[in-house]
Order: sequence, then structure tokens, then C-alpha cells
Amino acid sequence: MLGLTNSLAVAGTSHGIKVNVIAPAAMTRMAGPGVVDDEGGPMDPALVAPMVAYLAHEDCPVSGEVYAAGAGRFSRIFVATTPGWLAAEGAPSLEDVATHWDAINDEAGYTLPADLMDWSAGFTAHLR
Repeated sequence: MLGLTNSLAVAGTSHGIKVNVIAPAAMTRMAGPGVVDDEGGPMDPALVAPMVAYLAHEDCPVSGEVYAAGAGRFSRIFVATTPGWLAAEGAPSLEDVATHWDAINDEAGYTLPADLMDWSAGFTAHLR
């Protein structure tokens, strides 16, 4: 979904088309029989509607993003890149990855690449 959204967002830019993803938190018929929250409860699908409406509105400033909505909460979901761990010399081993697992997963100093080329440039910057 993320890759498709980003590709469609790039392709749609020159045509004024914006593409975003909604991750709804609501009880609907898709959740199974008898679980629809249509009486104004906390998981009422109507509580997702304001985000959907804004993402579809011409004033929405973003494209290629993912948003969660439901139960009165609205948030942006994003994929970030951690600084990770860079092997010093030679081919790293499985043991090297295991040893540096904490550094690979450390979120301190993460970046939000704008697109695939931005991510690729940052990820391979040590090769220049």
C-alpha cells in the first residue's frame, strides 16, 4: 500500500491529483457479523469521516501520506529510517548483524525520506 500510494502520488502531482491512505479504526461490517458500531459508540465509523473528508478536500496540503483515524483520534503514520549500523570493513556476517541489533533499531536521529531517491541517497551516502 505504501509503495503504491507513493507511486500514485508522484504520478498524480502534475495533474493536481493527491493520493493518501486512511487506516480506519472503526467497527464496520468488514469486521464481521454483529460488530457494527452504528449507535454513536467510540468505534463508530462516523468518527473516521472527518479525516477522510479532509484528505479528499481540495485544501488538503499533503499527498503520499498515511493517516489513522478513529475513536476521536487522528494521527500520521510514517516510515522512517534509523541511522543504523555501518560495517567497518569486509563483508558483515549474520553474527555482526546480531551483535549490532540494538544500533540497527535505535530510533534516535531517524530521518523521514521524501521519496525512494532521497532514501537511497541517504542509505548509500557512505559510498561516496
